[in-house]
Amino acid sequence: MNLPGTSHARQGTQSPTILIVENEVSNRILIERVLSTRGYRCLLASNGQEALNMLDREHVDLILTDLSMPVLDGFRATQLIRARPGMANIPIVAVTAYALNDESEAAMQNGCNEYLTKPFKPRQLLEVVDRLLPRPQ
Repeated sequence: MNLPGTSHARQGTQSPTILIVENEVSNRILIERVLSTRGYRCLLASNGQEALNMLDREHVDLILTDLSMPVLDGFRATQLIRARPGMANIPIVAVTAYALNDESEAAMQNGCNEYLTKPFKPRQLLEVVDRLLPRPQ
């Protein structure tokens, strides 16, 4: 099920593209493996600035972002993404090790659609992504 105004999947047979923004290599690899097994196309960035640079070149259907990263954190990156033309409705999921209510609220106030706390089970990640994107064919 898509949220209203979040239909970003490309027409045709190409799988939805997910941008994974995570500074920890092992977390990036784990998330990519889980999502690619489901058939999603994954792009990788190690911080918010890399994510912004990638968005200049690539179409994405959903963004998974850590909140605490060097160079440009997920809070500020989300704000900058939301300010870009055509990107106000791209689903953004905050993925973080901090399970504090304040951080969850701050993530939503900064433009995230969902919040996923690490460590998470692959099933939890897929449930969140499947809620926001159509399943790959």
